[in-house]
Amino acid sequence: MPAPRPGGEHAAAGGRGIGRFPGFVKASWAELQRVEWPDRKQVGQATAVVLGFVLIAGAFLGFADYLANEIVELIL
Repeated sequence: MPAPRPGGEHAAAGGRGIGRFPGFVKASWAELQRVEWPDRKQVGQATAVVLGFVLIAGAFLGFADYLANEIVELIL
């Protein structure tokens, strides 16, 4: 088993600073090539789900706010 290099994991990863940037960009680009991007239909469906949830949550929070306001008004 090889001895650990001075400086810990960062030294083993190729040093510090701007010299590592090109390797980072290359690895990031390679990772982006492996991503399975959603098609237009999937994006539309996900958007509809999010908007539906926002409407339901907004209605619930609006009702809870109204109810809390009425309770506070009764107390005061």
